[in-house]
Amino acid sequence: ARLLDSPAEGRNPFKRGGTDVFNLECVDLGEISKINISHDNKGAGAGWFLDKVIILNEKTSEKSYFLCGRWLATSEDDKQIVRELPAAGEDGVASAPLVMYEVTVVTGDRRLAGTNANVSIVVTG
Repeated sequence: ARLLDSPAEGRNPFKRGGTDVFNLECVDLGEISKINISHDNKGAGAGWFLDKVIILNEKTSEKSYFLCGRWLATSEDDKQIVRELPAAGEDGVASAPLVMYEVTVVTGDRRLAGTNANVSIVVTG
């Protein structure tokens, strides 16, 4: 799992109605089939409404979409803070060298939707 803690914009991430972009360097994963996204439930107001995650392969310009539209919160929805999201996008191109991915996370625009918790992501190819 990779901690999503330093957005490219350099501001506090995961605020209501916000869109945050993170850079993630790893080997080329090819077609990304699913992601697991979660938070550690720490801090006041840890509950988080996640709208969607968009992953851009910066080498191939392929985008993968992972739609959520649910709470990651122990006090909301189904009380889960981990979500496995299947890909709803097109195939990527696999290769052995390291590839930079741009990960865009959009927090839902609902009252108390933001989180101060540490958010992690697992990207599976």
